[in-house]
Amino acid sequence: MKLHSVFALALGLAILPAAAHAADPAPAAAAAATPDIKGGELVWSADGRRIGRVDRVRGAAVVVISDMKMVYIPVATISKNDHGLVSTLSRKEIDRL
Repeated sequence: MKLHSVFALALGLAILPAAAHAADPAPAAAAAATPDIKGGELVWSADGRRIGRVDRVRGAAVVVISDMKMVYIPVATISKNDHGLVSTLSRKEIDRL
């Protein structure tokens, strides 16, 4: 009987993360809100200053390489225009992230 209980416990622990992941709508919502962002695109601040290039999109943030460091800019502040991607944040606000 003990062996049966161990297998049942192991099966339950294996299924639990998959069920939790399927019930989490946050990644799907974040992906839907993301304007078509591609790696290598330029990101500009609200005050017209160049921030850097997109490295990747991670969750609800765009990872930008700026001044030789990684900066995580919230996707909700990013929009697309003729010049590339523009944040609603100023350069000073982005430097504080």
